[in-house]
Amino acid sequence: MIEFKGILYRSGSSHAFDAVAQISERGAVTLVVDEDSKKYAKGEYEVEPRLGKANRIIRFSDGVRFETGEHEAFASFEGVFVASGMLRFVDWMESRWLVALGSIVGIAVFVFLFFEYGMPMGAKYVAFEVPQSVRQTLSENGLKTIERYGSFEESYSMRMHRLGEAAFDRALGLVSDSLNPEFDYELRIYESPTIGPNAFALPSGLIVATEAFIELCETEEQMVAVFLHEIAHVELQHGLRSLIQDTGVFLMLSMILGDFSSLGGMAASLPALAIESRYSQNFETEADLYAGKILEAHGIGAEAMKEILILLHSDVPDLDLVQFLASHPDLEERLRALDSLAEEN
Repeated sequence: MIEFKGILYRSGSSHAFDAVAQISERGAVTLVVDEDSKKYAKGEYEVEPRLGKANRIIRFSDGVRFETGEHEAFASFEGVFVASGMLRFVDWMESRWLVALGSIVGIAVFVFLFFEYGMPMGAKYVAFEVPQSVRQTLSENGLKTIERYGSFEESYSMRMHRLGEAAFDRALGLVSDSLNPEFDYELRIYESPTIGPNAFALPSGLIVATEAFIELCETEEQMVAVFLHEIAHVELQHGLRSLIQDTGVFLMLSMILGDFSSLGGMAASLPALAIESRYSQNFETEADLYAGKILEAHGIGAEAMKEILILLHSDVPDLDLVQFLASHPDLEERLRALDSLAEEN
């Protein structure tokens, strides 16, 4: 018989009683308190996993809890009647700091590989499996939200439409042989005093440009360069991949760091913003290079892309201190990438 002393708590009470646990050869546990005793069969109790040097705990089916600090005697009971090989292995790992340190390093490596490779690969696969009807719904709903809150109204200027559609058709013509037939390309031109010169793509193939952007372009080639950049976002499904990746990052970091709703959670959300920013910057670089290669291949040259990037950044303040949280790469970095592309050709 195995026997060890401890403290007993009855169900619904915080009052502690000195008690003795007696373990029979069949694993039954008898709790003895003064002159009273109660026997529990093997299936009527559960042993909590070991946690360092803390008291060991047995919970019984009637709500009774028994704690003991006699680790050696308890280990004999646990080893014979309770502990699985897995629990003993976990205890062995927790009691060795080198193993614990190695586990932390292993988790860090896994998290890095997950965010660096696993998440982007998974998001890319899922994005291209989404039906076009879903992409269209997401795109229209997204545009309605922008219209509702962004002082965004569709343009009725014939001149803006003529200039924009000519450049858009030219851009589509340059890549007509490689376009994915699943996407429905369409250009919409909007007037927006709050957004200013801008163009963006939605997953379905809907591309939006502002009047201010069309006015900013000094040549049609500059406009074509931006439309090629936006076509790249559609062809590579950057928008949908970004949505999937950002959701995955939030869920993963929520599991690792806990609740984001508190003040500490707000600080913990900075890694999520940094990761999402890196994903976004990678997509922008990929779209720049896509457009640059097409421009070079058709004799227009990546210079048109560089020119419009400089014009678009002319009114943007210096944000070097928060570049790691920016959605777009630094202008100089984008220009260097295009220069390298031109040198290769």
